[in-house]
Amino acid sequence: MNLWFHRYTLVPVRPLSPLASAQRREGALLRSDNGFADVHPWTELGDASLDEQLALLARGETTPITRASLRLLDADQDARVRGVSLFEGLVIPESHWPGVEPPSAFDTVKLKHLDTIPEGVRLRVDFNERLTPAAFLETASRLPRERVDFIEDPVPYDAEVWRRIRAEGGCRLALDRAQEDRMSHVGVDVLVHKPALSDRFPSFDGEVVVTSYMDHPIGQFGAAWVAASNPVSARCGLMTHVLFEPDAFIERITCDGAKLLPPGGTGVGFDDLLEALPWTRLR
Repeated sequence: MNLWFHRYTLVPVRPLSPLASAQRREGALLRSDNGFADVHPWTELGDASLDEQLALLARGETTPITRASLRLLDADQDARVRGVSLFEGLVIPESHWPGVEPPSAFDTVKLKHLDTIPEGVRLRVDFNERLTPAAFLETASRLPRERVDFIEDPVPYDAEVWRRIRAEGGCRLALDRAQEDRMSHVGVDVLVHKPALSDRFPSFDGEVVVTSYMDHPIGQFGAAWVAASNPVSARCGLMTHVLFEPDAFIERITCDGAKLLPPGGTGVGFDDLLEALPWTRLR
């Protein structure tokens, strides 16, 4: 397969998480003859750097991120060759709002810290494994339990620890970056699935929340396509373009309340913008 790439930069409007500052985010779009995808690693979370991802891919070697990218690229190429949108016949689910000031259309927010807790909405809190079990239980005791949807990654996953803190804390627990060999997931109520990290949809008996990887709109709508194609939560995490300064792609995104609308064009859309980019041969 012939591949080209285009490097891009996203500028956050605020720090994106306790693990990441408001520094510019670097990624790359991929293209084959007719398909497009995104590569957006988070080295803060253990991903190989963008340069390493591209160097390996140029040699025909893949990582979890580039395998997922090639999965989207193949699907996008198939749709573009047929002249149809990947979203034909599909409905993108609604999303939670990523932050403390949700527009009125959003009934659920996702928080990365608890400095401010918005009123009147359900809460999804992501601690990125930063707490001890004792600290989690103390924090959970101070939350408005009736409005907590779930707590994501309060501590590093351990079946017995999660079973205990779920019972004592009285909150549903959500696991991110799940491993395929532990899909029984004792103590886990919700699985957070990032299509940017996996080329297959997880097998899980509970609720699955699909989220983008705080990446380029191409990756964001790749995640939206996976969410629209599978049985998922009524509220996913796909509204991440609002975390960045507008660019030509972000300005093209439209919404209906808390729901992303498919962009115009074939595949994941943005046809004219993608064709106008300068592309460099990868292999």
